[in-house]
Amino acid sequence: MAMAPEQSGADWRGKAVLLAARERLVRAWRWVLAGLLASDWTFLRVAKWTASVLVALLAAALLWLYFLDWNTMRGPLARYASARLGRPVRIGGNLDVQPFSFTPRVSVSGVEVDNPDWAGSPHAAELPQLTFTFRLLPFLFGDTILPLVRFDRPNIVIVRQADGRTNWDFGGGHTGWNLPPIQRFLVREGHIRIDDRLRKLSFTGAVSSEENAGAGGAAFRLTGDGSLNGNRFAAELRGGPLINVDQSKPYHFTADVHSGATRVTADGAITHPFHLGQFAAATTFSGPNLSELYDLTGLAMPHTAAYSIKGTLTRDGSLYQFRDISGVVGASDLRGNLSVETAGAKPLVRGAMTSKILDFKDLGELFGGKSPGAIAQGRLLPDLPLHIDRLRQMDADVDYDATTIRSRDFPMRGVHAHIHLQNAVLLLKPLSFQFAYGRLSGLLQIDARKPVTATDVDARLSDMRVEQFVGGTPPPVEGLLEARAVLHGSGNSVRAVATTAAGQATFVVPRGKFREAFAELTGIDLLNGLGLLWSGDTRDTGLRCAVAHFDASGGVFRTQRLVFDTDPVRVEGHGSIDLNNETLNLVVQGKPKEFRIGRVRAPLLITGPLAHPHIGIRAQDAILQGGIAVALGALFPPAAILPFVDPGLAKDANCTAILTQAHAQGAPTHHARHR
Repeated sequence: MAMAPEQSGADWRGKAVLLAARERLVRAWRWVLAGLLASDWTFLRVAKWTASVLVALLAAALLWLYFLDWNTMRGPLARYASARLGRPVRIGGNLDVQPFSFTPRVSVSGVEVDNPDWAGSPHAAELPQLTFTFRLLPFLFGDTILPLVRFDRPNIVIVRQADGRTNWDFGGGHTGWNLPPIQRFLVREGHIRIDDRLRKLSFTGAVSSEENAGAGGAAFRLTGDGSLNGNRFAAELRGGPLINVDQSKPYHFTADVHSGATRVTADGAITHPFHLGQFAAATTFSGPNLSELYDLTGLAMPHTAAYSIKGTLTRDGSLYQFRDISGVVGASDLRGNLSVETAGAKPLVRGAMTSKILDFKDLGELFGGKSPGAIAQGRLLPDLPLHIDRLRQMDADVDYDATTIRSRDFPMRGVHAHIHLQNAVLLLKPLSFQFAYGRLSGLLQIDARKPVTATDVDARLSDMRVEQFVGGTPPPVEGLLEARAVLHGSGNSVRAVATTAAGQATFVVPRGKFREAFAELTGIDLLNGLGLLWSGDTRDTGLRCAVAHFDASGGVFRTQRLVFDTDPVRVEGHGSIDLNNETLNLVVQGKPKEFRIGRVRAPLLITGPLAHPHIGIRAQDAILQGGIAVALGALFPPAAILPFVDPGLAKDANCTAILTQAHAQGAPTHHARHR
């Protein structure tokens, strides 16, 4: 392309000046060398000529800058920027520099920063217009101060692949941007798009900033709005006038961020403006579910009820700390301290949290909710998918303790859990629930390293009193309950894990008491059992032992042994508990140890949904017994009573052998010896 006559003339004059300056410089150096060889030159003369050389060099540089066509520097500047950013940079527009000022001004248009081929879009950044000024004298001494930074219609694209590769390095790593002082920062019609496939996060929005000297001290305002994972996103950052910023004093700011129903507010200060890696702010988090904070923080939180918590959030490089936490989650209070170290490959969360009162119903939220279909069918197991994949994005080492548990169904006193998450394996060990008498302890492990999540449970009941879970005064059953369950399942919801459960579960009552009326009714002894009930007799009989052992496979728990031995009746049973359709199908039959009249020889059936089981008798057996009685009565009327007579030939169960076997199967029966 031919140059304009004016431009050609300017270039010719510039070259002529440069040639003349170079010639004068050569002559000056010759004179200096000659003077140094002459014995009659003084030091003053050498200094004089040296100063002349420096002045000549400065004049040449100023003339070069004055006549320079700055567009010829676009290539070298783009190459320099490419080396600094680690990706191709092009300057396709005009480069205009006004150097002859105490605040030189630089304006560049058409800047493009390329993406790598895998990113899916051609550019990581498009800057139609960038303008900034800097203070000359501090710059000459190595200190950068920017009176103005302005972006017009910037378009930024941030992409991260599932393997962690990113198209953008923000320049500060995990320690935060350390920006020079900016006294006026303007963004006009900015646009940002984030596609984070590792966190499954998508954001599209606009950003802008402005300064309003009449805003009552909150002169700087940065706003953003858009869509974050389908939820409306809005953010506003306010601070004092940037022109008054002193690097030796903290810079006060406030922030208000909304993502759907989640809200985060902050009121604090940047410790050393504008080192964004150091700040402290009083911060409040609120929303319907703690797990939804993942979109904003990248941290995997449990499913919870609605929450509101506050504390002091600080950052020192790669270390974030949330201290003096207080608030509520559902009807439970929450206090403690947490820290997040981001210097590693994944964030590491450490800390300790406590609750004075934990409402038991809030624990249900941890395991997800139920779909409309499950609710309509009356199912108990939560079936909504949990965000198990988020366990791969962080590590954790946190303790949790609750002093008191509020529960309508279970007499619980406290809970302790150590939460350890490393390399996508979540381990709750120890995990302990304290009851009024006894405790439930063990471990829960969720392994999310593979696409299909594996869950293991090893739970023990020890020193538990059965009467804590039954009503009545006196209670119909008393005794020490011991149990152990070792189960393995897979899936990303509680229901999925339950319906794939495999393993064993054993329940043992080594000794105790049982309401005599109920013991008689297990053998369907109508005369004794109903008589005791109708008379209001609350006498107890001895419970020699009780054992229920189940083998689980595919979510179906099948009885291997079901024995309930009382002084007057030995009860045995068999059947299954199916978690796939959440139903019971158990057959229980009592066998009297003493002579009884009026016994129906039909087993009890416990069937139907887990939420509302039904208890009845097997009708065909009772009908057959009644038919026999009718037939005998037709032959000889007094003989009609014979089918309802039981000689009571059942023997005591071998409780010692039964308990020994239960102990071998994992039940902690060593806490209570049979007697």
